[in-house]
Amino acid sequence: MMESVATEVTGNVATSTVNYVLGYLKRKYGYVSNLKENWAKLEKEKGYLCDKEADVTNNLEKDEETMEETAECKTWLKEVKDMKAKLEELRKKDDNISRCFCGLCPFHSLLKLGKDVVTYTTEVTALCDRQQKINIMVKREKAPPIRVRMKHPKKIDDVPSLNDHVEKLLKWLKGDNFKRLRIWGLPGVGKTTIMKNLNNRVRETQQFDIVLFVDVSEAKSMGEEMREVMREEIQEQLVKRLQLGAQSDQIPDEISKNLVDQRYLLLLDGVYSEIDLNDIGIHDNHELGKVVFATRYRNVYRSSTDEEINITRLSENDGQNLFKKLLGDIEVDQPDSQPIVKGILRECGGMPQVIMIIANMLRDMLIDENYLASWRDVLCQLQVPSTDPMGEMEEVYKAFKTVYDRLNRDCQPCLRYWTIFPPDYEVHEDYMTECWKAEQFLARAETLGNARDRGQRIFYELEDKSLLEKGRKARHFKMPFFLQRMAVRIRDQEEEDSKFLVGEGGKILEGEELLEKWESAQRVSLIRQKFTLPQKLASDKTLTLLLQKNPNLTEIPESFFESMCNLRILDLCNTGIMSMPPSISNLKNLRLLYLNNCGHIVELPPNLQQLKSLEILDLRNTGILTLPKEIGQLTGLKCLRVSFKKNCSCSNGINGQPLLMIPCNVIASLSSLEELSIDVNYKNKIWNQIVDTVAGEVAKLKKLASLCFYFPELTCFEAFTEARNRNYMEQEDHGLRSFRIVVGNHNMDNFLGFDFFGYTTERHLRFATGGVIPNAFSNVLKQGYSLELLGHHSAKNLSVIGAANLEGLKACTIEECDEMESIIGGESGDIVTGALQKLHLINLPKLVSICEDLNESRSLNKITTLTLQGCPRLKRLFPQALVQLLCNLKDLQVKDCSKIEEIIEGGSIVEIGALPKLKNVVLCKLPRLFRICEDVSFEWLSLETMKIQNCPDLKHLPFSMENATRLRVIECTENWWSQLVWPDDSVQDRLKGLRSFT
Repeated sequence: MMESVATEVTGNVATSTVNYVLGYLKRKYGYVSNLKENWAKLEKEKGYLCDKEADVTNNLEKDEETMEETAECKTWLKEVKDMKAKLEELRKKDDNISRCFCGLCPFHSLLKLGKDVVTYTTEVTALCDRQQKINIMVKREKAPPIRVRMKHPKKIDDVPSLNDHVEKLLKWLKGDNFKRLRIWGLPGVGKTTIMKNLNNRVRETQQFDIVLFVDVSEAKSMGEEMREVMREEIQEQLVKRLQLGAQSDQIPDEISKNLVDQRYLLLLDGVYSEIDLNDIGIHDNHELGKVVFATRYRNVYRSSTDEEINITRLSENDGQNLFKKLLGDIEVDQPDSQPIVKGILRECGGMPQVIMIIANMLRDMLIDENYLASWRDVLCQLQVPSTDPMGEMEEVYKAFKTVYDRLNRDCQPCLRYWTIFPPDYEVHEDYMTECWKAEQFLARAETLGNARDRGQRIFYELEDKSLLEKGRKARHFKMPFFLQRMAVRIRDQEEEDSKFLVGEGGKILEGEELLEKWESAQRVSLIRQKFTLPQKLASDKTLTLLLQKNPNLTEIPESFFESMCNLRILDLCNTGIMSMPPSISNLKNLRLLYLNNCGHIVELPPNLQQLKSLEILDLRNTGILTLPKEIGQLTGLKCLRVSFKKNCSCSNGINGQPLLMIPCNVIASLSSLEELSIDVNYKNKIWNQIVDTVAGEVAKLKKLASLCFYFPELTCFEAFTEARNRNYMEQEDHGLRSFRIVVGNHNMDNFLGFDFFGYTTERHLRFATGGVIPNAFSNVLKQGYSLELLGHHSAKNLSVIGAANLEGLKACTIEECDEMESIIGGESGDIVTGALQKLHLINLPKLVSICEDLNESRSLNKITTLTLQGCPRLKRLFPQALVQLLCNLKDLQVKDCSKIEEIIEGGSIVEIGALPKLKNVVLCKLPRLFRICEDVSFEWLSLETMKIQNCPDLKHLPFSMENATRLRVIECTENWWSQLVWPDDSVQDRLKGLRSFT
């Protein structure tokens, strides 16, 4: 019986085993046989997931000012991003598997693929379900305004009298009896320099909770209009600085409410009219608030201030010191040159700006062996009285005229052209160059590239001679107001037959007054003005028409352009216009048309094709969804800039028809095109459908020298470079002098309008496909100056790109490269040959060092800016060998690196003179950082500012009484400062005056 039972059991086990094996094999076979259906299920679930991701992203974008994403939302979005990357890799595997090899099916590979498809389908479904359970957003905590915004004034160490004025103002501000202070003096004597230095010096104290610096622009209009313009400008800057969201009628109350209990200092620079501060929101009952005015007018706020300083001309010693600094002691102190220098300084009248203008001109003459004869000639010109004296400003005019007369011939009209812009108006270098070319000031500059080279040379000369100043934004310049007055006088003398209509300080122009001035004007500039356009103008003399930055300009009369047959430049950017009138077809000689940032324009008139002389057309950031095919008939067009920023999908269209962003052959027809910029939202699905066609047309443009373009797929980019190579077989740079090219997307909307690195010559590449870097990309990168490597999933260091391809690289960003362990190492050791200046390392989860082989760290010896953010495995930033080689590092930022313990490795003996140029250090969110530098004898030769936030374990500062003499401010929290441990009381007392609590 036992045998029968055993037999039965054995039989059951065998049957069970067979059934299990059959079921197992069935499931295995099912993975393969049902692969197509399973793929369909996965794609369907992926579609749901992408829709949910889009919904979450759109909700975040809608309320980004008041709300921010939660930590769990960030995690979910990161998981979605990782999942999409996995699915992309899975699809590539599917494409690579051969379904038939010598008559045999690759079952094993298909089996693994089928299992992954089923597994990922389950995971994608779970991700979709989780989205319903997470909290997407929380209310954003509004960060308080920065206590003091640092300015960058001219240093006054060599001008003791200006420094004395700053010290006097600081002393007065400490007194309870001084609430209103005033400094006044002629233009160019140093008022703004004093105000900016005062702003920075106040930061070093803890006297004020917030310092508000307001730069008030000059205006020519008078009376109530001028006061109203200045009041609005001050309010606008205060609202922005204080981060207020008040309506216009509530602004004064909101400003007052925000400041009433604060210790504030308001610095008003360039005040040109006396207005009631109560109308702004600055009240006398603000017991803790103080105001300092700077004005060129003797009587502005004279009766309402507690104390004042009259900034007179520099003393003789100060003038000589400034002159020597600009020219050099040897040249100034020679027996032969001393009497000439004294005479020139006497004619400069002790005015710093005039001294700078003349000294810079004299310096350029030193290359001539007979430079003293040239200096004597300059003195003679300065001594000749002008026929139309300008009173107190006569020294400025004579100095300006002397330098102007010695400018190159092509520089003079370019400088005079500056007078059609508002006072202190900042102009982009490229924009001004385009205007100069259209006005035919740049002789023999046949191409736009030639013109830009010539323009750069002119800007350099004018800035070098102190006739222009750099603006607040990169590549922007401005002419100081009082120098612009001199240029206007010269312009009126040399262009007697030319008439100019330049808007004045907010004055409303309309009716007969506008018609009378306009009809005889060659150049009309109504930038940021209030005016009403006439229905029609008899203005065939007008060459330039600048109407930009007028949002209230919503309509142009139909017949407005009928008589403007000679117009060359038309700028309507940043206006509210909704369409262009039919009369635009009369502009037969128009060369520049700027419609950028006209968001209400949705289409262009078909008769635009008649503008046969048009060379530059700027359509960025408009409401235009498609280029009209008529643009292809603008055969003289040299530059086209257009953006399609809306998130277009396949279903979008006009009247139910598919939307063609760029019709076929439009780009190919523009045979004269030298510069092309097409800015596209990476979510734009229609672009993905037409990009191959458009790129093919771009590749055939023989004259193309500058390109901004987005290639969603690597294959499209490779096809483009192959086509360009066929056209430019003998040129390594594919015929391009500049480019901004993006390959792949990394969830970044904007890649063409940015100025991330600040380089004037754009040869920028962004690689964000995550796959193998092909030869096509490497070949273009050889000519690149800046690189962004985003989302690469296999590179452990930059050897993946190849040393030979990175020799000219000046700036590099590496972001979200999950396998990056070091930047320089292995084959990449010799990468930059000393060219790299800016390096940004962001969100690199496996980064453990910058240099794998410290013997190769010489590649970083030209670095000026180093940023590390989101590198959780990095423990020590600078080993000893690396510290010695960073001889040009100026700015260091280390943020959100959870394991960093030291900045300079402990035990390092740092040689004298290491990090000689390091000026600014920012350390934020470093919870384990306990030491900056162990060597207390290390000298911080150039360090000026240090910002420390959320570094709880950092208890010691690496400073003594002698080792950081230029340190001006330590920005930190009061709580962190109170927990610091000091070597002795003297160091604590010294650094106490430098702290700035946030």
